[in-house]
Amino acid sequence: MPPKHTKGSPQKCAKTTSSQSSVNTWVFLTKADTVAGMDEDQSEIVRLRHPASNKPAMFVFGSADRTVQEILIFDEKKRSWFINDSVKSDGKLYLSTPIDPIFLVLPYLRKSQLAQPLEQCLWDEDFPDTSRLAQCKNLKLSLVADRKGDESLQAFKFNEDKSLKWLQSKTEKVASVLKQKGIHVSQSAISATYVTSIKSEVATEAEYLRYAYGIVSEYLAEDLSKKLAQHLNIPDETENKKRKLSSPKDEVSEKKQKKDSVEESPKKRTVKELSKPEKIHKSPAPGKKELARQRAAAGSKSITSFFKKK
Repeated sequence: MPPKHTKGSPQKCAKTTSSQSSVNTWVFLTKADTVAGMDEDQSEIVRLRHPASNKPAMFVFGSADRTVQEILIFDEKKRSWFINDSVKSDGKLYLSTPIDPIFLVLPYLRKSQLAQPLEQCLWDEDFPDTSRLAQCKNLKLSLVADRKGDESLQAFKFNEDKSLKWLQSKTEKVASVLKQKGIHVSQSAISATYVTSIKSEVATEAEYLRYAYGIVSEYLAEDLSKKLAQHLNIPDETENKKRKLSSPKDEVSEKKQKKDSVEESPKKRTVKELSKPEKIHKSPAPGKKELARQRAAAGSKSITSFFKKK
């Protein structure tokens, strides 16, 4: 999927290990000053735990580990790349987007029960490169944790109240950007790519906040995501809902189900009609001629009475 909040104008670059082979070639879309030629001395791609899923994900550290970016993979079937005189059958497109390193550190802080030095807190046997997050210049842990002991020790303990306030600030900033750019955030959005809103469909502040919450929640554990929803007073029906963008086919199917629920099938209608008691049809009132005939016949005997034994 394409990145949702990449800043600046991206440029395309390719990393190759051989001019005659495209086996180790990656087509990368990023800012020119982020991955300068993918030189290992300046930038390096590593695997870290994703803060929401806890599963391996790809990230890239900048020069001297001062910055970190998330790598997103855009993959479609039947796609290839023509690179110089060779064809790369794997047509994946790798894109990098900045990420606040606090999101990556937050799960480790929450796991730690006591105040610990940052290097010790970030130790991960399965992902040893996690400790490099301590060098990031934007890692302001005082926003989500309390510093304990001597300043040189750099020991921190997770603070939930601070974290929720920080996450609220992040969510409000994202909502502000969405509103400023006129991004379509209503429930009728059907594309994974941002669509400019129609002027007649102006979203409310609550809709922008709810959509921004969905973006931020993609980097949070489920329980913390629920707490953030409560902190932001977001309705219950969206607390457990990550940002899910439906396809036009889904919308058509949903509309059809609603239509079927309103319009009953002929079979059901027939069963209901048979179950109803039959109406008693009253005979019409006799006319004047009929009344006259009845009066003339009054007092006369039946013809069968003349054949009875006397």
